[in-house]
Amino acid sequence: MSYSIEVRAVDAYGKRSNPATATGTPAAAPDNSWKKPLTGLFDDFSDLSTLTSRWHLSGYQGCVDAGSGGGGLVIGLECGTDQAVLRARSRIELASNGELGRIAVVTDAAGPGGQLTVDLSPGPVDRVGPSFPPGTVQIVVDDQGARVLAADDVPRVGQSRSDPVPPRGVGVPHRFEIALRSDGITVLQDGREIGFGGIALPARSTTVLFGFQGPAGLKSRVFVGGAGFSGSPTSVDPVSEVSLVPATLRALAPGEGAPGIGISRKPLVGTVSARYVATVRAGDGLDVGGLAVQLGDTTYPLAQAVPGPVPADSVTTVYADLPPPLLGLGGPDQLSPYVLRSARGEATIVESYLELHHSGPVPPAALAPLQPAPADVQLPRVVVTSSEDGGRVVLNITLDGRYTKEVAGIAGFEVWQDGKLVCGQPTDTGGPGLGGRYTVIFSAGSVARGQHTFDVRQYPADAGKLPTSVLKDVTVT
Repeated sequence: MSYSIEVRAVDAYGKRSNPATATGTPAAAPDNSWKKPLTGLFDDFSDLSTLTSRWHLSGYQGCVDAGSGGGGLVIGLECGTDQAVLRARSRIELASNGELGRIAVVTDAAGPGGQLTVDLSPGPVDRVGPSFPPGTVQIVVDDQGARVLAADDVPRVGQSRSDPVPPRGVGVPHRFEIALRSDGITVLQDGREIGFGGIALPARSTTVLFGFQGPAGLKSRVFVGGAGFSGSPTSVDPVSEVSLVPATLRALAPGEGAPGIGISRKPLVGTVSARYVATVRAGDGLDVGGLAVQLGDTTYPLAQAVPGPVPADSVTTVYADLPPPLLGLGGPDQLSPYVLRSARGEATIVESYLELHHSGPVPPAALAPLQPAPADVQLPRVVVTSSEDGGRVVLNITLDGRYTKEVAGIAGFEVWQDGKLVCGQPTDTGGPGLGGRYTVIFSAGSVARGQHTFDVRQYPADAGKLPTSVLKDVTVT
């Protein structure tokens, strides 16, 4: 049946305007068949009391908040430049053939000036970028179209393309789907293909993150009407979170004085297990293997959610499983100070929190406190200088251990050019190396003109420790 509708405006004196009219026929019930493949996880955010148990919402403190509205999740981006990221606590498990998996989200984030990202990570990172950790795939949808990006080690299986951008209005939700196949990744908007990436996921299980960003420089609200993915349903132990504010955002050196500001131990008491989690932005020369968190009088080493070097200005997620004595009734009320410490290089905390499990298995071996002595056992500092003359590039590499109390042995180093291994030098003949000076020469014509990035990676003799990495940009004329 067709209906005619009239709408009039009324001014402050009760005077009515001429009518605006429209005629239409009510549409059939909306097609919700797109939800059927989302067997691994689907959340319409109608009950925000379960938000923390299924998702972690990442954002700068004071800049991002979450609430309900319009039948879904409303995320406030109050600072105008931040991105809010939803990480699913469960992982998508891919099928073995055909369509390996499907991811979907309903949101207005990709409207004019905004951006939607979908990150697929081998580990439970809370944020990605600007560089990609190993094994990471990122799908970006914005005014420029849909693009599929990936870390250098992710297999390429075909060409990528981005179709013309469909029109999107301000505040209008659209359904975005990511179809994962062995021959590539297809991006769809409301059932219509808008992009394709000739990229194959390297693993059969991955963490899914949804990133939402409004127009740059403007406060905005982003609506999320639903999100989920395919695969076998997985259960997640009940979990709660406690946000932490460090005494200083800057990572302190070992032994450096810390402000007397800490955290309450009360949320830890009585929990089955607890994990400290932080997102850290790398500064110059950061060796992530030297990061630790100090809670009170004890310092705990931090592990990466996805191991690998972190270039300056990129972020990485680190964590430490806290030992049972911190969870018992005995002990201090306050853990002071709370600071991040870095044995090598600069770092700042973007976000940190406690992840508290109230049921489930206790971790088999919580990390032991970091003793003061190992902080003095350090890998040599990597210093890279370069020169260029008529296309001939010279890298001077110094593994300098003069400023450490005790030098950790090194097995060797590698040189990567623009993401490809071009040189390797062992240093453990007759025993672990302790440093030295090396010159790597690229003959004229072997390096194309333009800007190149050289990554020098130093590998410890202890295979259980992560390598350190230093990046050097060189322009060949």
